[in-house]
Amino acid sequence: MIKIKFLVFFIILLFFAEPGTLAENDTDFLYVFLKGSYELVGRWPDSNETYSGKIILEKDRGHFRVVRLINGKKITGIGKIETATSDKVKVLRIRFKQDGRVYEGTYLIGSDLDNYGRLTGYLYLKNGKTKNPGLEAFFIVHGALRN
Repeated sequence: MIKIKFLVFFIILLFFAEPGTLAENDTDFLYVFLKGSYELVGRWPDSNETYSGKIILEKDRGHFRVVRLINGKKITGIGKIETATSDKVKVLRIRFKQDGRVYEGTYLIGSDLDNYGRLTGYLYLKNGKTKNPGLEAFFIVHGALRN
């Protein structure tokens, strides 16, 4: 009986011993899960103007290098897995500069029916003066090579 109690105690101890490691591994998994090429559809902040294009998420030393290809323009930015809300929900946060304006997007992380990443979120001007945030959705390009 003592052996069983010790075993249960040991299992519980292992389960709770290093929560930071679990959270770090979870974040590492999300970088691998989300990297790739996506179709992008969206609407600009404070506008009714819609757009479509491509977005590429490439892992680069603890963050994503983000390449946005919209209307023949190539814009690069940075993306990081961060937390939002008091529940510390993991989100992808992207920051980029276009036409002299600094944008930030916060995207919920999900998956499609084939278990590829799917991202949806709000896009807003970083200066805090956005009245009506833009919307964006990313859909994986199945034919793209995922390294």
